[in-house]
Amino acid sequence: MVPVKLLILGAQNTGKTALCVRFITKRFIGEYDHKKEVNYKCSRVVDQEAVDLEILDLTWKETSVASLESSIRWADGFLLLYSITQRFSFLEVPQLKTLIDQTKQNLVVPAVLVANKADLEIGRQVTTDEGQRLAKDLRCGFRELSVAEAVLAVEAAVLQLVRLVLDQQRPLPDRRSYMLTVRHALTRKLTRSKTMQW
Repeated sequence: MVPVKLLILGAQNTGKTALCVRFITKRFIGEYDHKKEVNYKCSRVVDQEAVDLEILDLTWKETSVASLESSIRWADGFLLLYSITQRFSFLEVPQLKTLIDQTKQNLVVPAVLVANKADLEIGRQVTTDEGQRLAKDLRCGFRELSVAEAVLAVEAAVLQLVRLVLDQQRPLPDRRSYMLTVRHALTRKLTRSKTMQW
């Protein structure tokens, strides 16, 4: 099993805990009284690879900076949540990503920006285009979804991040080796098809 550790961050009432519970149990519970960090564990098979997944859900406004930085160092990848109905939650995302980048000191940090509550269109304060632009600026993946209504979208968002983490964890020679294998296979196939045409 490949261990993958994810940290979910975002303002209060953006749906962090609901997303974790939805991903792990497929159930949606609308209200949570969640005042401390919770560590969720599960196993998944992602692209034929067994993954031992840990997701840390913490209330970052109530967490000390030292504790938050420790959690960031622990994590391999990050889900950054905001609610499309709370503009302030969207505006907090860049400072979260800056803290992650400063703490990790990596050029590329696997992260996915998740715009939640897409089912509440009438209360929308953040457009999809704004979310996509921010994700591009922060070098993150992007998903807009409703944790309440779309279990498959939640699964896709988390697995997108898991794939980013797995890609980064693979040693570079493995990636080169894989690309060379693909190149040789394509070359052989092209050579065979040219031979068959004559």
